[in-house]
Amino acid sequence: MDMNQIRSLIEAKRIAELKGVLLEQPVQDIAEMLDELDAKSALLAFRLLPKDAAVDVFAYLDSETQVAISKLASENELKEIVDALFFDDMIDFLEEMPANVVKRILLHTSESRRALINQFLNYPDDSVGSIMTIEFVDLRKEFTVEQALAKIRRIALEKETIYTCYVMDNERHLEGIVSLKDLVISHPETKIEEIMERDIVSVTTADKSEAAAALMQKYNLLALPVTDHENRLVGIVTVDDIIDVIEEAATEDIHKMATVGELDTNILDASAAQLLKSRLPWLLILVFVNILSGAGMAYYEQTIQSVVALVFFLPLLIDSAGNAGAQSSALIIRSMAVGDVHLGDWWRLLWKELTVAVPIGIVLGAASYLVGIVRGGLGVALVVAVSMCVIVLGGSLIGLSLPFLLRRLNLDPATASGPLVTSICDIMGVLIYFSIASWYFGL
Repeated sequence: MDMNQIRSLIEAKRIAELKGVLLEQPVQDIAEMLDELDAKSALLAFRLLPKDAAVDVFAYLDSETQVAISKLASENELKEIVDALFFDDMIDFLEEMPANVVKRILLHTSESRRALINQFLNYPDDSVGSIMTIEFVDLRKEFTVEQALAKIRRIALEKETIYTCYVMDNERHLEGIVSLKDLVISHPETKIEEIMERDIVSVTTADKSEAAAALMQKYNLLALPVTDHENRLVGIVTVDDIIDVIEEAATEDIHKMATVGELDTNILDASAAQLLKSRLPWLLILVFVNILSGAGMAYYEQTIQSVVALVFFLPLLIDSAGNAGAQSSALIIRSMAVGDVHLGDWWRLLWKELTVAVPIGIVLGAASYLVGIVRGGLGVALVVAVSMCVIVLGGSLIGLSLPFLLRRLNLDPATASGPLVTSICDIMGVLIYFSIASWYFGL
């Protein structure tokens, strides 16, 4: 879709032609186009869409565009949009809205629906309850397959997914699940209890959304039932919501690995103040951490003055330590994130890391020895080579151990990557290098 063409049609007020262009596009592309327009133009284009398409487009809009359209839309338009959204999409929408817009919406909802909305809005942001939907297909075990299919046909358009159905008793206790595939291939007179799956994977509303994502990935599920503490079915989590959770978790981990603080919006929409707030604190902390490197060099000032050639190799050594530590920590952090590595695996991984880090250190030490002979002579070359072996080994062990330490302290292991592990390895590298040099040269 050519945005220049869209803007030209809007400026020329060629409304009929604009509507025809919009209706030729998938709803995802229409939403992307509206996100790029200013608020008034976006609302103009949005009003040209049929009701069903408008609701679908609204669900795909960025939260900023949703807010802008909601502020400009009439009371009736806003009510129609909210009423037509799937419940979980509506909750996501309301969570991003300013308080005055939420009040406008709640004024036009029934008391029971208002209570349900308020209940969902009170779930913690990282909980399963905040992302679940109440629009699922529920069946009774005494239904026949024919009765079940008839019910699905009757309510399918009102439900977010029909591919997995949930079997409950009169008290809404979850008794089993049955797939649409099983219903279709079963005899019409077969009872649901004969084909339903009783071994159920489920979560509770209080569980972390990332835990639900891990379960859905492990068992290859399209939807996951959500129960309360008495095993009553209260909702389901669908795969589209889990994809959003995974994306947010990955973004958060990447930010932490780069020592960037929490950022609630994308970088294009973030203000300079938001970016400053997210980036400055860790950089300020690392300034004081890196002072220790300078203190180490000051302590060995006599060694440096006596063998000036040692300074030439300092960046090479500390960068190698940081690189080795960053590699090791990245492998451990990712393995922890996907559940492959747990706290009890440290000893096993320690020995494996030693078998890898020692050969790496020897190879890098040999390479630096050759450079050292050319630049500093035999003595300096020997110091540099030995230091490289020890420093690479130490950096690798720090990169391995720091994520385990943070996990033991109930902190996020992702913090142990990037600048933090590099800074720690820098300090270690300075101390090891000049300690070996001072000992070798008798200073």
